[in-house]
Amino acid sequence: MAELSYPSDRRALSAGDLVLDEARWTVHRAGRQVDLSPTEFRLLAYLMRHQGQVISRAQLLENVWGWNRSGQSQIVETYVSYLRRKLDTLGPRLIHTRRGVGYLLRPAEASHVPEGTYVPEGTYAPEGTYAPEGPRAAEALRPDAGQHRDEPIRLS
Repeated sequence: MAELSYPSDRRALSAGDLVLDEARWTVHRAGRQVDLSPTEFRLLAYLMRHQGQVISRAQLLENVWGWNRSGQSQIVETYVSYLRRKLDTLGPRLIHTRRGVGYLLRPAEASHVPEGTYVPEGTYAPEGTYAPEGPRAAEALRPDAGQHRDEPIRLS
């Protein structure tokens, strides 16, 4: 098992309205305290230290769990889903999936997309923004797809 290393200057990390204080072992989102398990805390701290960067599952396994093998990526997905459940109820999604690559923590204000812009699946779409999903999502982007904004687009 690899030895985990932490920066010597344990300080508060922030990403938008999310604040993680390593010295006090606390997390706040939108001013509200969020209770995390030790593993969730370490995972979030690692993502926050590398915000804006795509981090692979193998990197997370090695740096959060101390494992030098990538065969257990399911545990990463499980803990990311735990974090999302706790953090996303208090604001826009912060942890984004890059399929086949890993995860990215991006503050909400960096996630803002002008209304009407295509937003790939797995990213935060502001209220009213169209974000098609699925393998045939590109077809939904045709100019003639859907007659009115409120009418669903059928991809049969």
